[in-house]
Amino acid sequence: MRLNHVSAIVTGAAGGIGRAVVRALLESGAKVLATDIDDARLQGLKDSLAPDHHARLRLMRADLGDAGSPPRLLDGAEQAFGQANAVVNSSGLGRAIYTRDLLTDPPPVWDIDFSAWHSMFDANTMSPIRLINAAVRRFRAGEWGRVITITTSLDHMLANGSGPYGPSKAALEAYTSILARELSGSGITANVLVPGGTVDTPMVPDIPNLSRESLLSPDVMIPPLQWLLSRDADGVTCRRIRANLWDTALPPEAAYQAASAPAGWWDLAAGQQRRPRMPAT
Repeated sequence: MRLNHVSAIVTGAAGGIGRAVVRALLESGAKVLATDIDDARLQGLKDSLAPDHHARLRLMRADLGDAGSPPRLLDGAEQAFGQANAVVNSSGLGRAIYTRDLLTDPPPVWDIDFSAWHSMFDANTMSPIRLINAAVRRFRAGEWGRVITITTSLDHMLANGSGPYGPSKAALEAYTSILARELSGSGITANVLVPGGTVDTPMVPDIPNLSRESLLSPDVMIPPLQWLLSRDADGVTCRRIRANLWDTALPPEAAYQAASAPAGWWDLAAGQQRRPRMPAT
């Protein structure tokens, strides 16, 4: 699937999923500004890519927690490629920042230090929102754009030991759902993409009784991601897509229908809205 029309900012680009995203976008003809917090890892990403893709790649170190980073990234993409019209957010922190033994000894929510809550919400919620808000303001001038937030499956949001991780991802999904509806008809879509299981990335530590062979490959994200960025997905917005349910043997539209649901629990909200309001007491 060709994506020559796409100029994307990919966050968390040096991580496991981010690397897969950058490689796939470049192979599809897209232009990519890859950003991460570590220069050495960004250079490692570039070194891992085919040299003929380097002309459509820019690297930029950025701390997304810094309010000055979003305009700098957007300016960098515009200077390099003439525009930015997509954001793929794959940055964030995992549960390993507060536990190394999630499977056998998940920490109760009340015992997780509040510093982990601050770190998790800053990295997984506030930083992506800061960049996306800045990007959307510019996308609106071009009347076309894509926002794809990579979050986590509902069972991971709610699992024992998910402490600040689950709520931080849930907040980002709720934001994406609100964003999508407020952008309706603008030509800009906003969707959530989740792996559908634990992905084999450096974010996942070696845990007793965990077989890494049982984990999903980061490449599971690529077919739905490419389709969401394509013009075939114009008008597809406010959806959560589970990548491991995407059947590449099907036509993309059929695969999308089988793998998607409303983002941000709008199916539940719609049912709630139909209920009669209780009188105030």
